[in-house]
Amino acid sequence: MVKSMTGFGRAGKQSENFKVTVELKAVNHRYLEVVFRMPRVFAYLEAKLKKSIAEQVKRGRVECAITIEGNKATKEKLVINWDLADEYIRFMRQATQRYQMEDALNIQELLLDPRFLEIVESNEPDSELEELLISATTAAAKRLDDMRATEGNELALHFKHHLETTEKLLNEIQAFVPEMEAAYRERLENRLLGYVGEDFDKALVLSEIAILLEKSDINEELERMGSHVKQFSHILLLEEPIGRKLDFLIQEMNREINTIGSKASHLEITNRVVELKTTLEKMREQIQNVE
Repeated sequence: MVKSMTGFGRAGKQSENFKVTVELKAVNHRYLEVVFRMPRVFAYLEAKLKKSIAEQVKRGRVECAITIEGNKATKEKLVINWDLADEYIRFMRQATQRYQMEDALNIQELLLDPRFLEIVESNEPDSELEELLISATTAAAKRLDDMRATEGNELALHFKHHLETTEKLLNEIQAFVPEMEAAYRERLENRLLGYVGEDFDKALVLSEIAILLEKSDINEELERMGSHVKQFSHILLLEEPIGRKLDFLIQEMNREINTIGSKASHLEITNRVVELKTTLEKMREQIQNVE
């Protein structure tokens, strides 16, 4: 099954206290990489959230943006600097006694001073909010995967079209092989006759011609190309990530076509080789987007 590596998925979950929205955007990447944009207090959840995404996405760079609305996502608590407060109070009492002043201690002023008292976020997020985050991420990952599968179906259609073109061109090349071999044989014989005349060991010359013809034979390359085309079609049906397999296979196909092009000495075959290279390049570009 062909899946694209690009796509978008969005999902929201809501409770009485919170509304969570998760947006996932995926682009091409060699491996799976997930980047989060969310409040730092939820950083400890990244492993769980990534696992939810990885159940749907095997390759690609996924940007995960999380928005939280509603009551405060985290609890708040008072943090008091008791040591500094004790020191302050001891000093004020000593100063009051030393200078015979009225009691200058004012607890309200002390509490308003951020050096003594601070309101900070607790490191214990709301469990209800955690469940919403995981649930929304799972739903967004499923929608992302649905979109990637839809785009993958379009890619599969393109691949099938290119494979049909490839098969057609290979058949046309195969049809020109006897003509190419006959023309090549005739050129070799005429060249040898020009060098040695009629007085030569015909059996020896024919043996040499056979060796040269074997070096220019492209039937093995055509046979392997036909096998690669069938293998490509088979891989498209696999229920697993296939991008790397297709990438390797298209390299092998390009190698065979380059060999055919270097061996062939026939104008029509050369023209088909150029068309094949163009077709394979289109396939290679599309493979870069396959999971």
